[in-house]
Amino acid sequence: MALTLWRSRKPFEALTRWFDDIDRLFNEDFFATPFERTWVPAVDVEEKDGAYIVKADLPGLKKEDIHVELQDGILTLRGERNEKHEEKKGNYYRLERCHGSFERSFRIPEGVTEKDITAKYHDGVLELKIPVPKDESKKAIPIKVE
Repeated sequence: MALTLWRSRKPFEALTRWFDDIDRLFNEDFFATPFERTWVPAVDVEEKDGAYIVKADLPGLKKEDIHVELQDGILTLRGERNEKHEEKKGNYYRLERCHGSFERSFRIPEGVTEKDITAKYHDGVLELKIPVPKDESKKAIPIKVE
């Protein structure tokens, strides 16, 4: 799911994104078993102290299982989890396995490069800090009237 972090002045961009979201909805694999279904982690986005803070809940993942990529203004978080819970007590044995990959994408403001973004992972939470670019387009341009 794409998330735009700022308002756009393009008149049909929101409508185009809506159609893309509908297409993505119907292209998902709704018939997969629960253990094969794509996992979608919860993500919070907030603007704070001149930066966008993106927090993704990725419990049970190791740092090596998480990949963050920036390409063409789209920040993508992806990874995979493989969990196995085994319990042996007295007269029973229980084994549960869970496997799933995830991918979340966000459109970020123009002018932000991968060098500007910082990432931290602690206690199952990935935190990305993306600086808010200075808006150069708001400068007034004097016009001479002749």
